Order: sequence, then structure tokens, then C-alpha cells
Amino acid sequence: MGKKKKNSRREIFIELSERISDGYISPGVKLIEQELSSEFGVSRPVIREILSQLEAQGLVKKVPNKGTVVCKIDPGSLFEIFEIREVIEGLAARKAAQNTTAKDWKDLEKKFGAPGDKIVQNKQFEEYLSLVTEFRKRIVSSAQSKELSALINSIYAKIRIVQRRVIILPGRIEKGIIEHREVLNAIMKGDPDMAESMKRNNLHSALKDLKRYKKWVF
Repeated sequence: MGKKKKNSRREIFIELSERISDGYISPGVKLIEQELSSEFGVSRPVIREILSQLEAQGLVKKVPNKGTVVCKIDPGSLFEIFEIREVIEGLAARKAAQNTTAKDWKDLEKKFGAPGDKIVQNKQFEEYLSLVTEFRKRIVSSAQSKELSALINSIYAKIRIVQRRVIILPGRIEKGIIEHREVLNAIMKGDPDMAESMKRNNLHSALKDLKRYKKWVF
């Protein structure tokens, strides 16, 4: 099989951040510049620049006499991410309700209907993650705020890590889809206060479950 080639710095950054956040590269693993340079077909200085970007995102760290290794995200960090998300994603939901109409969300309303029920019943965690990720991205896009989008995107990789840890918790997927439907319903009604409240409730509820099952996750 030939090596995967990507020449764009952004594509390489996204690929590596997703490998880390999806667990394909485990915490503590050393990222070797020469291997990455060969895989992606770019120079080592380019890889070094990308590793610095990953470090700025808190996904890797430089360890003396060892090199760049993947970070282990501690519980406190994950809890803080939820608290941050509750504020900024709540605001995004508020703005989305202000900037859109019900017809803009009809496709997602359908996906959260019978197809969503099937996903939950069959415990299709990857499909559920894809659905809620699509919803989150649509909310952020509909907020029409560059600064808000930049804030949310800056912790995107860590959001993926958090989501993967939360959706497998007992009863979480069942509660989650109900909460997301409440957010969607408020946005479609054009109710900014309710949209923000429901989104914040959704994230607060997930954080509560994460803390409850802390010993299972960490």
C-alpha cells in the first residue's frame, strides 16, 4: 500500500489532530518528525511547525530528552472544557436562533427523528457522534460570528475527545438525543433564550454524567 501524501499544512494538522482525538495515537506516544515527514511528503521543518500547532492546542508536548509526545488529558482539563463549551456553544445556539428560520433546519429535524431513534436503539455510537457533530457545526456556522467560531474551533480536537468519552456512558446517548432535540426545537421556533438555555442544559447534563462516572472514564 502506498504512503498517504498530503501537501497542505492544514490538512496534515487536521489529520494528526483527529488521529490523536480519536485515539488512534495514544497518550505518551512519541511523534517522530522523520516518519511524519516521509508519510506526508513534506519537509521536517514543516512537520516541526505543525507539531508546534498541535502543542498550542494542548494535544502534544515537548519532553526533554524524548521529543514530542501525545498528551494525556486529565479530568480537570476535560471538566473545564465542558464549562467553556457551555458558555460559548450556548451563545452560538442563541445566535443561530436569531439568524435562521425553521425551514433551515428541516433536514436535521428529520435526521433527529426516526433515524435518530434507530441510532440510539442500536447503540450506534459513531453514527450518533456524526449526527451531533453535524448539528454543532451547523449551529456554529449559523451563529455567523467569526470570533465565536474561532473560539469553538480552537478546542475542536479536545471536543472530539470529550464527546467520545461521554456518549458511551450509561444512559447518556438516550438523554443526549432528547436534549439535542430540545435545542433544535428552540432554534426552529426562533427562541434565542430557550435555545441558549437548552444548549447549556445539554452540556451541563453531560458534564454531570462525566463526573458521576469519572472512575470509569479515567
